[in-house]
Amino acid sequence: MHFPETDAGSVAAYRKMMRPVFDFEIPNPAERAPFWSEAEVFCLPDVTVSRTKSSACRFTRSLATIAQSANDQILVVCYTSGHFVLKTTGTRKRVNKGELAFIDLSQETVIEAPAVENISLAVSRHKLEALCPLLEIAHGLVLAPGALTRVLLGLMEDSMAIGPAMKQVEARPIADAIIQMVAACLETLSRDHVSANAGGGASLVAMKATIERRLAEPSLGPKTLLDEFGVTRSTLYRAFEPLGGVSAYIMERRLRYAFRRMTDPLMPRPRISQLAFEFGFSHPSAFTRAFKTYFGLSPKNVRALAVKPELDNVPFMASPEAQRYLRPIKATI
Repeated sequence: MHFPETDAGSVAAYRKMMRPVFDFEIPNPAERAPFWSEAEVFCLPDVTVSRTKSSACRFTRSLATIAQSANDQILVVCYTSGHFVLKTTGTRKRVNKGELAFIDLSQETVIEAPAVENISLAVSRHKLEALCPLLEIAHGLVLAPGALTRVLLGLMEDSMAIGPAMKQVEARPIADAIIQMVAACLETLSRDHVSANAGGGASLVAMKATIERRLAEPSLGPKTLLDEFGVTRSTLYRAFEPLGGVSAYIMERRLRYAFRRMTDPLMPRPRISQLAFEFGFSHPSAFTRAFKTYFGLSPKNVRALAVKPELDNVPFMASPEAQRYLRPIKATI
């Protein structure tokens, strides 16, 4: 892809191309600077590998964007030059050259950079979920350079380098190796969290894993954790106090899971009443109130945003506005 600064249509075409993933804009300090971008992208089974360079950018993934795009992949981003600022709910981090940032596209995010030079992955959530029971901790995580991150980056770099020569029969095992390495990075981080939170035979991470596993059980509550882990009520409440309390945390995870259920194209679209009773609400109206209070959108609003005309599901390569900026990379075999 090549969007030259000399082309007045570059910004609009790039914005439309990015719309399924992010809302794109040029940050205020750079509004008068000419926009340009170039990238190479290779699509493997369940994995997309890309290398991008561009002028200053701001990418925003809001609740409306999430509902409309039905894209909940996990991004792994590494800047090979410069830095970017990553904003998630309640956090703001500067991510420097060589660090790996993990971004969950099912959650709100803002990425802003004075200049872009990166290599990145977009990995199937469903593939990673089978390997990472604590995938919800991935959003906003930043890993410093280390042995595992070097191996993962090596796979990303090699995939870009050999992309034009890669045979279809080779793409699946290469993609599987990349997914396994992403899972290994997250699994090691999970162990670190377990060690940091361990105490009295139960860790916060272990209890959060149980909550994720049993979200769809209407009876899930503080008593579930008390019975399973054998901790005292005061220990349980103290562990979840920084998260707003155990009941509030369970409510948040259920609402976020319900949001994903309503927008995930690979999952059957449930009725609102079905979700309400599944998650232990006494009435659909109680679920609707809690949902709207948390997200600022009602379940009906989210379902309406998630229903798109058929043409909106066409890959960006077919967009007339973007097509003239794209060209296939010729195979070298």
